[in-house]
Amino acid sequence: MSEVPLDARVRLLVKSLTPPLLWGALKSARARGVRSANEVEPAPEPSPPPVAEPPPEWEYVPEGWSRAATDERVKGWDVDAIAEAYRAKWPSYLEALRGPGPLGVYHEVVAGETVASLDHGAHTMLVSYAYVLALTARERQRVSILDWGGGSGHYLPLSRAVLPDVEIDYSCKDVPALVSLGRELFPEARFLEDDDEALSRPYDLVLASGSLQYSESWPDTLARLGEAAGSYLYVTRLPVALEEPSFVVLQRAYAYGYDTEYLGWVVNREELLREAAAARLELVREFLLQAWFTARGAPEQPVEHRGFLFRRTRT
Repeated sequence: MSEVPLDARVRLLVKSLTPPLLWGALKSARARGVRSANEVEPAPEPSPPPVAEPPPEWEYVPEGWSRAATDERVKGWDVDAIAEAYRAKWPSYLEALRGPGPLGVYHEVVAGETVASLDHGAHTMLVSYAYVLALTARERQRVSILDWGGGSGHYLPLSRAVLPDVEIDYSCKDVPALVSLGRELFPEARFLEDDDEALSRPYDLVLASGSLQYSESWPDTLARLGEAAGSYLYVTRLPVALEEPSFVVLQRAYAYGYDTEYLGWVVNREELLREAAAARLELVREFLLQAWFTARGAPEQPVEHRGFLFRRTRT
């Protein structure tokens, strides 16, 4: 009888001490792991090419307003795509304002979405405006409003919904593409393209909602708006800096169907109040809004929005 090799005896001993199920698993794993001497290791799958990160919606622009002269994508607000997006959202915007529901209505939703009435941030913004409008309308049956940068007139049906018993004499100043749409939607209102024409008369309330920041020389615009304010000037949806000096950001607004990019200020709060005082505007009330954005590379972030109600001093 020939002698059993040592390695075979070791395997027999290990097998006798190993439970059958575990022994079978070990044999299977060993069989899968053993390759013949001639077998070639398969080449690894090539890595997929890296996906380029899309540019952010908001970005700091250190060179300021000169960016518009060098970047053809910075088209501003006078583009047909914005008017088309407003038109598409208009029926759901009007529907959201109907009835006794909450005023959580924000019309600048992502393209394809329906304007709803349950946006908490929008509720804060619109109820703040309702307070301003009611304050202006005290003991009045008719209120004249200049909506500076008012688009296609979103604040007109809102004003009528808030104060249904008060006649709203509504004027709106904006870019030609939006003025054209506004005239179509509200033929009874005044939609103006020219700054001087819009500011040629006084109004009970001058409203600049989400618009002052788009004036390159915003202090001059603020002063001119104040001159036209017979009772109140309400600047709202204004991005403010609390620590840093005023700076410029870029917004890429493609998600909203606008097909444009535009520049705007983040205005230092103290600077705003200094310029207002220089224009003989007294702060009546400041409003905190539930709206923030983060701009890549900005010296201060996140950036919050606030509202400021001014009245013109007579001294």
